Parts: sequence; C-alpha cells; structure tokens
Amino acid sequence: MISNKMEDIYPLILEAFNSNQKFRFPVKGTSMRPMLKDNDSVTIEKVNNVVRGDIILYKRDNGQFVLHRVIKVHDNLYDIVGDHQTGIEYNVRYDQLIGKVISYYKKGKEKEYKLLGFRYNLYKFGCRFKLRRWFNSKLS
Repeated sequence: MISNKMEDIYPLILEAFNSNQKFRFPVKGTSMRPMLKDNDSVTIEKVNNVVRGDIILYKRDNGQFVLHRVIKVHDNLYDIVGDHQTGIEYNVRYDQLIGKVISYYKKGKEKEYKLLGFRYNLYKFGCRFKLRRWFNSKLS
C-alpha cells in the first residue's frame, strides 16, 4: 500500500519523529480500499500505543513497508491485515512499527482518522467473505 520510494522517505519520517513532528505521504496500492486509494495521503505520528483498529505503518523483516490495520493486540505482538485483503499477518513485533495514522486526505480534504463504525466494519467483513469464497473456488 506504500510507494516504491518508501525507502527514500523512511529517513525523513524518522527525522520528523525525532523532532516530535508528524509526517504526511501519499499511499499506493489497493490493500486498504475503500478507505485509502492510490494518491490519497496519510499523516502519521510516532507509535506510542496501539489499539485494535489503528492503521499502522510497519516494516517487514524483508524490508518492505506496509500500511495496514491492527485487528488483534497481544502483548507486544500484533495481527495486521489490509481492509481489502483476507491474509492476516500474524505476530508483527512492536519494534517493526513505525507510525500510526492520525488523519488522511481524500480529494484534497483532510479527515481525522478515528476508529470506524459499524457500517464500515460490515463492509470489510463482506469483502473478506467474498474474497475467501472466490479464492476457495479457484482451489477446487
């Protein structure tokens, strides 16, 4: 869900966080649809605490940067998935977390991020159910 140039942006994010500032950047990809689409942008702040529903920028062990939603918190490990995906990434470590989304920009308007309501959660459940059904039909 992040630009291919994230490795160039990463040092700037760390510099902003070291100065107690926030950082805004554009997103790329489809894994967080319908909330975030190509060329929307997000503002993140340094991770202090994480709760279920937060959208987190993290770095996988292979060096790939990802922006996905936390669906389960246990100790200092997190289960994370994109809104438009079915595959859950289990046991993401706290030391992999970089920033937490606090606002996002769509069509030039800033929207404060807050945990989304029942209708959005129902939509996400429906998308995952449809994707699983499609995937299972391809395996048969």
